[in-house]
Amino acid sequence: MKTDRISTGLSGLDKLLGGGFPEKTAILVSGGPGTGKTLIGLNFLLAGAANGERCCYVSLNENKNELIRACNGIKTLKKIDEYAGKNLAIESITMGKRMTVEHFTRIFTSYPKVDRLVIDNLNKLLIYADSKNEYRIRLSELTSYLKGKINCTLLICETQDERIDTGNSEAFEADGVVHLSFLEFEEKPKRTLEVSKLRYTSFEPRIPHELVIDSQGLRLTKTRIL
Repeated sequence: MKTDRISTGLSGLDKLLGGGFPEKTAILVSGGPGTGKTLIGLNFLLAGAANGERCCYVSLNENKNELIRACNGIKTLKKIDEYAGKNLAIESITMGKRMTVEHFTRIFTSYPKVDRLVIDNLNKLLIYADSKNEYRIRLSELTSYLKGKINCTLLICETQDERIDTGNSEAFEADGVVHLSFLEFEEKPKRTLEVSKLRYTSFEPRIPHELVIDSQGLRLTKTRIL
């Protein structure tokens, strides 16, 4: 049976994945600081918003103004102003005593129907969980719920030492893992993107491709860094 695809917002990545992410999936986008995780998430939502889809960015780190400011220096992402407050909602949630991990995992039951969702980032859920076991239980509940309700969700996760997750089951719970990193190539650091896992899809596993982020936009080049 053919699986419907959701465009990733990057034509090069869509081509690698046979059209995009599979529908009704939760995809982990992991990587270290500055690798482009937040911009990948915003770019993914803008692609959907431009197509008339209902999109939502839930930030546990930055507020709406900070996210829009991050887009101002990138031509293709400046369009966020056209959709913000219309079919692109940007929600900022502060974790703490009144916003527990259990509350967060259940908050989406009150959300209206959304086609695309980005949650940035899971590390805050881990910090405010009472234990790693509680975090894993709530993460499992969250991903299961989202896969049943949202066409495609990106779960952003900050990692260290080239690990694809924090070591607390994020990669296991997700349907796919897109890992971003920096790689020294010909004495110059390059951003790279590799797909470590993607259900319902035939792809080249763990082959780093160059991810370019500049004033014009985001793009995945044809360069494979072996």
